[in-house]
Amino acid sequence: MTSASGTPATSPGASANGSSTQGPSDDERGDDTKSLWRSLAPKLGISLALGALFAWLASRGGVPLLPSADAFAHVRWELVALYVVILVATHFFRASRWRFLAAPIKDVPFRESVLINWIGFFAIFALPLRLGELARPALSKIRQGIPISVGLGTVAVERVLDGLVTSLCVVWGLAFLPRLASEDPIVESLPYYGWLAVSVFTAALSGLVLFLWQRSLAVRLIQWTFGLLSKSLAAKVAAKVSGIADGVRSIAQPRLALGFVGETLLYWTLNAFGMWVLAIGCGLDLSFAQAVAVMGILAIGVLLPAGPGMFGNFQLAVSVALKLFFAESIVGAQGAVYILLLYLVQAVTITLAGVVPLYALNLQFRDLLRADPV
Repeated sequence: MTSASGTPATSPGASANGSSTQGPSDDERGDDTKSLWRSLAPKLGISLALGALFAWLASRGGVPLLPSADAFAHVRWELVALYVVILVATHFFRASRWRFLAAPIKDVPFRESVLINWIGFFAIFALPLRLGELARPALSKIRQGIPISVGLGTVAVERVLDGLVTSLCVVWGLAFLPRLASEDPIVESLPYYGWLAVSVFTAALSGLVLFLWQRSLAVRLIQWTFGLLSKSLAAKVAAKVSGIADGVRSIAQPRLALGFVGETLLYWTLNAFGMWVLAIGCGLDLSFAQAVAVMGILAIGVLLPAGPGMFGNFQLAVSVALKLFFAESIVGAQGAVYILLLYLVQAVTITLAGVVPLYALNLQFRDLLRADPV
């Protein structure tokens, strides 16, 4: 399999079968580790402040971050265990669908595709301010020789479709499901936020399609505009833009597009089903339709840049979503248990699914920070 330019889609660090034969050397890693962490430190500080703010807003709304031990007395732990199984399946399809996006560039082995994405999801979860979004393009370059710009294109397609699906879930839940009146200003603002999200992601999807359709025009315009400043800069930026276009090529191929959309819908359906099962296990009389709306609000809520582990905005998003359907006294009791277990199970699953393959593939955590999109 070759890249769009006709050259083999591998790098000096990738073997013929697509696995990495050598990553960055120990010297290279040692040289830039301090600078990486120095650049990360201020972002970490900002993210911790944002996470604390979101957590404070959730607790101020009557939802304790750590419920009392008595609140867990009626939890049905067999349903919690079932949720773990459903979440693992959800996490699997969330990762496996990426192979459809990468297919026009390189035939990435199925196992490799899943492991790269699991590591990337862990990076998104663990790193502050969503800096982990660059991890998967970095890993696909290290392991498979896929250029960073191409990897960014695949991530863009994934993010846009996920955002469109989940924002539609929010709008559908707000428009068609009975909900309680609330004096919480954040709850009252949800309809506006939902429609804004739908509009943004619809425009983004249209932009991706237009960009792919008029790729050559976009490249020529960049070469002309940047060429006024520097011919070398124009060539470099045009190459990156062309690479991003390579990353969205799958949406122009019906078989790949349908495969990606199909597994995306399966992923989100399983996600909602698991959240519904866990709610029942926590004593919340949440319908499946309501679980879909809660899932959508959570998915849009965690897009906000926040602290490591998405702590704060995760709790705030779910608590606000539950207040649409339950009295605040219920949200502060069974709802608080639900939020805590939902967060802990997801945190442990994402972390284990990311850390184990990270070191099994002879990578290190600092490799997740090495992406340079320019």
